[in-house]
Amino acid sequence: MARRSPAQIPAEPFARPKAPGRGALFGVLATYAVAMCGTTMPTALYPTLQDDFGLSTAAATQLFAIYAVTVLLVLCAFGSLSDALGRKPVMMLGLGASLASGVLYSIADDAPMLFAARVLSGVCAGLVTGTATAYLTDLVGSPSRGAAVSSVANMVGLGSGPVLAAWLTFAVPTVPMIAFTAHAVVSGLCLLVLCFGPESVPSRRLRLYPSLPLVPRFALRNFAIGGLMTLGFVVMGGCTAMTSILVARSFGISDLRVLGLIGSLIFAATAIGQKLGGALVRRHALAGYAGLVSGAALICLAPLLPGMSAVAIYLAGLTAAGLSHGALFPVGLGIVLQDIPLGQRGSASSAFWVLGYALTAAGALGLGWVGELFGEAQAVSWFGAAVVVSAVLCAALHLRLSVPSRRRGGEPLI
Repeated sequence: MARRSPAQIPAEPFARPKAPGRGALFGVLATYAVAMCGTTMPTALYPTLQDDFGLSTAAATQLFAIYAVTVLLVLCAFGSLSDALGRKPVMMLGLGASLASGVLYSIADDAPMLFAARVLSGVCAGLVTGTATAYLTDLVGSPSRGAAVSSVANMVGLGSGPVLAAWLTFAVPTVPMIAFTAHAVVSGLCLLVLCFGPESVPSRRLRLYPSLPLVPRFALRNFAIGGLMTLGFVVMGGCTAMTSILVARSFGISDLRVLGLIGSLIFAATAIGQKLGGALVRRHALAGYAGLVSGAALICLAPLLPGMSAVAIYLAGLTAAGLSHGALFPVGLGIVLQDIPLGQRGSASSAFWVLGYALTAAGALGLGWVGELFGEAQAVSWFGAAVVVSAVLCAALHLRLSVPSRRRGGEPLI
């Protein structure tokens, strides 16, 4: 990328707050992970919720999708709120929504209450996701490192949700929503932790009216390149909404503990991919897209096979897609944030997550609707094929956008 003159770049793009302690950094990481954990707790329980609340396959995936849509709306309306109000207050508002969601899940006795609890979970994620990314970037003083640590916290939280919910529900079957009650308590504890944490952005003015998360004009090309690397969110959304239903209905596996582990597989693979694949993708972005193509191809193939071979191929596809997604999207986030000044990081990171959650919702809704019409197995096959084609197109566009920066003699963005 060609270097700009100082006049073209806002002053102090990487300003850092005064030396935060390890405890402060750990507190924000833990809070972010806890918030994300609550958002995926229903994943392994979808077949149970279908039976208990009379939900169709489309309604069950809509229960996931309404969360993603709520996140999208909150990010669009209040994505830059933490740049004006400060990181801590917005994080605390998000944790308050998480606590309320857990309470509502715990007392739910009909489908509308489930959807209301899911909306509150989406409010939490919408407020916390972009804010925590910016908060951690502020604390560590490096856009690439901030993107890396926030991505790990995000995926660890998301991955732990299905396992904790399934195993707690299995261990205490007399309290069906025990997992959500426990999460509400932990969310309350996280609120206390945040009270004692540092603030990285001084409050400038109270601005509670909607404000779209925007990216500075000079960073739009970076945003386009980084945005292409979010394609894996389609797989995350579709497979998170459908996997436990597919495994239970089509593959005949109903043990809650197994469903919890399978529900967490793609998140675990994503977290590992962030750790092991990030350096490779920074040098060779096409490797990440190639992995996504291979994972989606296996997902497409799995429902066409008989017996346990279908399960094995499907899980292999989830793993490959998760590893590739984990390697791709933190690098994309780092590209987006690399030149963004301190006072605009919350808005820019929220804009990135808007794109991610839009793809998440599209994957969940599309797969759910097609599954309702043609069956879960057929829908998953078509979904995998569509992702293969999309990944090839994104890789080609990524190359096209990256080549001009090399021609101008600048450093490549991949």
